[in-house]
Amino acid sequence: MAHAAPAPVILGLDHIPLAVRDLDQAARDFVRLGFTVKPGRPHENGIRNLHLKFPDRTEIELITAPAARDELSGQYVHHLRDSDGPAFVAFYAPDFDALGTRLKALSLPFRRDWATVALESPQHLFFSSRLASPTDSQAYFTHANGAYGLIGVWLAGPDDDQPLLAMLGADLAANQPVNTPEPGTATVARLAEGEVVFLPAARQLVPGRRIIGAVLKTHDLAALQAAMKASGLPPPEPVTTPPGRSIFLPPSSAHGLWLEFREVR
Repeated sequence: MAHAAPAPVILGLDHIPLAVRDLDQAARDFVRLGFTVKPGRPHENGIRNLHLKFPDRTEIELITAPAARDELSGQYVHHLRDSDGPAFVAFYAPDFDALGTRLKALSLPFRRDWATVALESPQHLFFSSRLASPTDSQAYFTHANGAYGLIGVWLAGPDDDQPLLAMLGADLAANQPVNTPEPGTATVARLAEGEVVFLPAARQLVPGRRIIGAVLKTHDLAALQAAMKASGLPPPEPVTTPPGRSIFLPPSSAHGLWLEFREVR
């Protein structure tokens, strides 16, 4: 008798911390791309942050650390020695107890606090639960570029993340047509609310950094084009991709991160 597969303990993306050297300049640059920026809060270790938040509580977090005052701020300082760029990716785990049980069954050491679950290895991914903030408001979820959710991430490098995500509930499919933005095929990990595209290490923007791109959903790509035009930026033309239509913004426009705006209606 066949046994049913364990229920997924990760359902999608939570957020991507995008490390930047100049937080104020990064905020101005993302506003020019049509994002609404939510102020962050001061951290005891000196970390400063801002938020690009969406209605489903996914987000891209702009974050910087002026000095290494503890382990986390030290990781950001070390990361920023090379350049701006995504430092981690957080997956959405709505039930930390179920996640912890699964990780223990897999003999994967982890640390848990009120907001996150982090593995000892690999360190570039962790888990969160799309926490609501008392200072959230609809105004912060509304972006002139039309983006309304984080639904994908591109990882470039070794394949050791693939079995981990599969054991946590992702459905792996090899040789899938992708456009990132170059057409080709790749292994894709599908989640209930998103996807992970696995690319060769040669696609890394900075050697050793696996996180190279994020996928945002929008109802209408024309909103992004209009927002960029209003800021004096040349708006790219949409391209046809396997899921439909997308606009790709290069890492030079988004502080070391490819951004795909995907039309989802």
